[in-house]
Amino acid sequence: MSRITVWSTPGSKAKLHASEHCSRVRSGTLTASELPLSAAVERMCPRCAEFGRWARPGTGLGIFLEALTGLGLLYELGCYAGPDEDTRTDEDVRQTATLLNRPSRNMPEDDLNGAAEEQEDDWREMREARDERTLVFEQWREAAASLHRAFGLLAPFPWLTPWAGPFLEQKASYTALLQQQAGQLIRQDGLVVAACVKAMGTPDMLPEDPALTALGPPAKVASDLASLWERWSGRAADSWEHPREQDYVAHYLTDGMRGRRKGRDAVLGHGTQLVSAWTAEAEAAASGHWEERLLIARLPERFALRRSDCNESYRHELSEWELGVLVCWGMEVDWERLTVTLRVPEPVASRLLSPGSNLSCHTPEEAAAEPVAVPEQLVEPGVFDDGPVGERRPVTEGHLRALRTVSREADQLYLVLSTMNGPEVIPLSVLEQRVKAGGRYIIVAAAGGLPEGILPEWREQAAETDSPEGGSVWPPRIHDSKDPDFARHLSAAEGQQVVARLLRGSRWEAGAALRSLSLARGVTDLRVLEGPYDERGRRRGVFPYDVWHGLLAMETLHLAPFRPASEDRSRGGSGLPLGVLARVQLYTTDAAGRYQGRAHSPGCAHQRGDRGLTRNYDLVTVEELVRAEGFDPCSKCGGYATRRLTEAQVAYYRAAHRVHEIANRVRWAAENREWAGDCASLVAEVKTWGEKDAVGEWFETEEQVARWQQVTRELSRTAQQLR
Repeated sequence: MSRITVWSTPGSKAKLHASEHCSRVRSGTLTASELPLSAAVERMCPRCAEFGRWARPGTGLGIFLEALTGLGLLYELGCYAGPDEDTRTDEDVRQTATLLNRPSRNMPEDDLNGAAEEQEDDWREMREARDERTLVFEQWREAAASLHRAFGLLAPFPWLTPWAGPFLEQKASYTALLQQQAGQLIRQDGLVVAACVKAMGTPDMLPEDPALTALGPPAKVASDLASLWERWSGRAADSWEHPREQDYVAHYLTDGMRGRRKGRDAVLGHGTQLVSAWTAEAEAAASGHWEERLLIARLPERFALRRSDCNESYRHELSEWELGVLVCWGMEVDWERLTVTLRVPEPVASRLLSPGSNLSCHTPEEAAAEPVAVPEQLVEPGVFDDGPVGERRPVTEGHLRALRTVSREADQLYLVLSTMNGPEVIPLSVLEQRVKAGGRYIIVAAAGGLPEGILPEWREQAAETDSPEGGSVWPPRIHDSKDPDFARHLSAAEGQQVVARLLRGSRWEAGAALRSLSLARGVTDLRVLEGPYDERGRRRGVFPYDVWHGLLAMETLHLAPFRPASEDRSRGGSGLPLGVLARVQLYTTDAAGRYQGRAHSPGCAHQRGDRGLTRNYDLVTVEELVRAEGFDPCSKCGGYATRRLTEAQVAYYRAAHRVHEIANRVRWAAENREWAGDCASLVAEVKTWGEKDAVGEWFETEEQVARWQQVTRELSRTAQQLR
């Protein structure tokens, strides 16, 4: 039996809360306890029951409760389940249809001359009727999308189907009612004429007509006429209005005339004749009796997205004409598979089967050959991290598909285990690709499921206000290598604090970001964290963008200590070995000068909003960059971002810069035959750097150790000679 952690105030009847931070907790001492889920249901706090997290995210129980609560299955089954105060009555729909079927007698709002005063009331009624039609269509689309989402949330839990069946039937009946109402507000003959408009070729237009001379030379006249045709044909073909309602576009032909009145009436009259002729041609093509054809239409998945999940209107995916076809000729609908059986006239069928249609339509024979299968979705015990790792089962495509369908936070990092690659940290999109290719993986943990115990220390450090920068997000730049905080801004430890400070206004976001950061540190190549792309080509990050600041220092390293010594002291180095810094990763847009323009880091302003690393970046090490000849860095960002340094790397970076600084002072003293400063302490410091116990952690070979000791011994000897 599943057990969950709950919080409550003293008392046998006190409500149980999913979090100690619930806003419904009024007073009293909260105590945590573990109870069986079945025993806790009746005492759940109403707010926590709907939106609280009763189980650890990513576990089997957590996935089930996320699918059920919040905006999950219970919400979807409860909305658009029947008529409410927003539903139009049949009489309202009939009145709206009467207004819409009445021919318009005036120009719309975008007529520059304005409508005649006596016709304003008529046009206002028409505009309100069109707004009503849009609202009815939106209600139908939202009800259908909600029904599809309910099927999707139910799929991973087939044992809930008998319970949810009656609710699904109610939603289906209400969706059918809204479809019937929307169908009354569309003229089928107008949709047929619009289909014929789409099939029309570009007509011959005579730019030399004397009536058009006021527009300008023949070339401009031809361009204006072509623009008029494109505007009219586009609006007439894709609108649910009858094409004859698009006659107002003739006024656009006079837009370029500005304030000139001479010849305007002749141009407008010619444009009106052209539009009328095109409309008559389309109506003639649509006249007569047409045979009907049976088609199976498959709607795009974006049709079922919530409005809050879409940055653009759903009509950018399906045109008004296509939505009108669905409601007018849709016979049988399978909202689980997003398929609609249509019986349509031949002109409409021809357009739907053409390559330019946004609806994927097939004949019944073609649809039978390629049936739309409901993808398998599984949430089973022993797959997600709700049991001992030794008892885990390999994840399948069905498991990952269910996770993506149910969980609003599915796109995150996962610690997985496979016999081929061992333990890895990868995003969900990469795991999906590998499982699809036949890989066998076990999910050990998701970033969101990491224990709370790893976060408090970070939060406490991030909350410190006595920092030298007075609580600033970014640490100060310290240029004195003798300062113990020199290079602290490059360290992984400081990266944690930067992330925590960036998100200190949101406790939940900071915790999620720091959990992601802890897993991302185990990724060998950070470019794998690119994240998936949506249907519009926009990248979705697998963690908050601020996590990149915990992984990368958006600045360059000062590598002068590692360059060969030179007679020119201002440009030469000290010839120190790179040691543990040799393998430090650097990310840049162009490491070898292969492309036009300069190299940039992910945080450079020249990247114009690109969020984090992608596979298009180059990955090089410090050792490779030192030898690179074609590297041309941006003057603002330095050309690359540095993967944050470990404690050993920071310590050696600081030591190398201190030795280099001392070497510069010694060289200057030797050149000028004079000494400034405490020579004895300087010699002692040089000896200390040469005898450091950490030297073994700084270098990878005996040759590097010998080189370090040689440089420090020579430096100490030179300094002693100057005393």
